[in-house]
Amino acid sequence: MSVAEGSKQYRPGASAVLGGFGLPDSFGIEESSKLERIVWHFAAADQERTFTITYRFRGLAVAYDDVVDVNLRVWGDQWPVGLASLTATMKPPRPPGVSPEYLVWGSPAWVRGVVSRDQQQATLQAANVPAKQFVEFRVTFPRNLLSSTAGAQVRSGNGLPAILADELASQQAYEHDRERIDDAKSHPWRTVLLLLLLGEGPALLLGGGVWWFYGRERPTGYDREYEQAPPAETEPALVPSLVRHETTPGSTEFTATLFDLIRRGRYTSTPVTTDRPLWGGLRHEDVADLQLAVGDTSMPLTEFEAPVAQVIDSVLTGEDDRLSEFRDRIENDRTGNSKRFTAFKKKVGDAIDAKGWFARGGLRSIGIGILVFGLLAVILLWTGIHGFRSVSPRWSDVVKIALGLCAGTNTASLLFAATKAPLWRRRTAAGQAEAERWEAFRRYLTDFPRLQEAPPATLELWERYLVYGIAFGIAERVLQGAHLLMPEELHNQSTIYWISPTGDLGSGPSALAISDLSSGFGSALAPPGSSGGGGGFSGGGGGGGGGGGGGAW
Repeated sequence: MSVAEGSKQYRPGASAVLGGFGLPDSFGIEESSKLERIVWHFAAADQERTFTITYRFRGLAVAYDDVVDVNLRVWGDQWPVGLASLTATMKPPRPPGVSPEYLVWGSPAWVRGVVSRDQQQATLQAANVPAKQFVEFRVTFPRNLLSSTAGAQVRSGNGLPAILADELASQQAYEHDRERIDDAKSHPWRTVLLLLLLGEGPALLLGGGVWWFYGRERPTGYDREYEQAPPAETEPALVPSLVRHETTPGSTEFTATLFDLIRRGRYTSTPVTTDRPLWGGLRHEDVADLQLAVGDTSMPLTEFEAPVAQVIDSVLTGEDDRLSEFRDRIENDRTGNSKRFTAFKKKVGDAIDAKGWFARGGLRSIGIGILVFGLLAVILLWTGIHGFRSVSPRWSDVVKIALGLCAGTNTASLLFAATKAPLWRRRTAAGQAEAERWEAFRRYLTDFPRLQEAPPATLELWERYLVYGIAFGIAERVLQGAHLLMPEELHNQSTIYWISPTGDLGSGPSALAISDLSSGFGSALAPPGSSGGGGGFSGGGGGGGGGGGGGAW
C-alpha cells in the first residue's frame, strides 16, 4: 500500500488512528482480520487536494478454464455521504481483441451509471451515488490473457455461463421487484384490503376462538324478566362487578357501601337542609342534606367495608358532620384516604375472586398470541428496515415491513382484547345463574316507577332498593319510584331517604344527588397529583350483561 499526492510519495509509519496526530506527508496502516485501514496526514487550508491510494489485492480475480472474473466493489456502503461522480477503470493484462468473453457490468441496477470497454480498458461511470450505497464493477476476459495465476483463485471448469446466469438473475430480480411494487401501488384498494385482513384477521380469529371456548356464557334456562327483591345477600360493592363482568370497583361501589353502612346502623343519619350560595354569593338556596354520626361500632365489617369506614371515621368530628362537606374533608388527607380507597378496591377484587364467579383460562391464549405477534413484529420490522433500500426497495423488504406492521397491529388488538374480560373469561354456572337474577333485579329497579305493581311493603326493602340502585348507577330511578310509591310513614323512619326543602320525597335541588356525590368521592379519593374529577376510578355504570450483487446497467 502507498499514498501519493501528484509526484510526492508519502512516508509510511505514521499513526493510523482516526483523528490522530501525524506529520504532514505521512501515512499509517492498521490491519485486522476484517479490514486494512490507511490514514494519511497532510497540511491544508480551504483547498481542493487530490490523493492517489495504491494497494494490491491477492485472490480477488477468479480464474476459470475459460475466463477470469474480477468483481470489485469500487465504492463501499460505509460512506455516510453521497458521491456526485464516480469513475473506475480496469485494464486487462493484454488487449483482448474481439472476444465474446470480454464483458463488463456495473451494479446494482438502481444506481445511475454506464459501463463501456475498449481494447485498453473497461470503464464504469456512476452519478449521484446515495450515502450508504455500494457500487460494484465486474469484468471478465479470456483466461489466456493471464501469463500467471499466482495472485488469483483458480477454479476448474468454465465460469462464464454461471456468471451470465447470475447477472441475468440479478437484473430479473430487480425488474420483478419493481413490477410487484408498482402493481401494489396501482391497486391501492386491493392492497389496503389485504393489509386490513392481515393486520386484523389473525387477531380476530384468535379472539373469536378464545371467546367461543372460554368467554361464551353458557345458558342456564333462567327466563324471568324481573326480580322484585334482591336475589341474594351479596354486598352491593360486589354485585356490579358480577353483572358487568368486571373485577375492578370504583367510587360508585364506595358510595353504595357507605349508604349500606348507614342502612345497617354503622352510622346514623339525620335529614337536614344546607344553605348553598349561588352566583358568587348573590343568591342562596336550601338543599337537602344528611348529617352523619358514628353509630354501632361493634357491628362486624367485611374486609372491604373496613377501609370505607376508616375514610368516613377520619372526616367525622362529632359536630354538624354533613355529607355535602365530606368531599372537602376527604381531600384534606388525600394521601391517606387514597391508600384506603386503594385497599377498598383490592379487597373487593379479592372478595370477588373468593366467590368463584368467574372461570378463567382464555387469557393465557391471548397472552401467547401477544407474545408471538409481538416477536414477529420486532423481527420482521428490524430485518425489513435494516435491509431497506430507499432508492430501490426490494419487494422482500417491503413485504417484511408490511407484515411487521400487520403483526404489530395484531399485537395491539390482542392487548386491547386482554382488557375485555368477557372475551376470555366466562362466569361459572353458579356465577351466571346469580348474575342473571341480579340483572333481572336491575331491570326491575329501572322500570318499577312505571310498573303497575304493588310497591315494597317494608322499609328494609325500600332501603335496599336505594343501596343497590346506587351500586348500579340508577339511584335516580329508585328515587323516582319513591316519589310515586313510597308511603310517607316509611320515609319518616328511613335513614337514607330524605325530604327536600320543597316538601317532596327526595325531589328538588339536593346536595345528595347520588351521581354528584359518587363523582365527588372519586375526585377526593384520587391519589395526590392526579387531575381529580374521579379520574382513574370506574363510574359504576348501569350494569349490563356483558449488499452486493445486482443487474447490469
